[in-house]
Amino acid sequence: MWPKPVRRVDIARSWEVARQQFDALLAEHHALNFRNKCELEVLREEIAELHSIISDVVATLRQEADQDVGQLRRELERALLRLAPHPGKPLN
Repeated sequence: MWPKPVRRVDIARSWEVARQQFDALLAEHHALNFRNKCELEVLREEIAELHSIISDVVATLRQEADQDVGQLRRELERALLRLAPHPGKPLN
């Protein structure tokens, strides 16, 4: 069996390579974090805009519903007046 060859490790060079890789990874992390924060801000602005639109739609629908209820109430009052017995008129 052959003896294993002895490998000499350059600790300073290994540390330098590891440090470069770590710095590159850290820079990538910061870049991705910045991009994600920018995208998140855009999404928050879109959510605020959609919230405003929905609030306007709800207010409009509420106003239309109030008008419809008022109209139905007037129609009901007219129908009840037509069905109410008139004084002086026989019941049958």
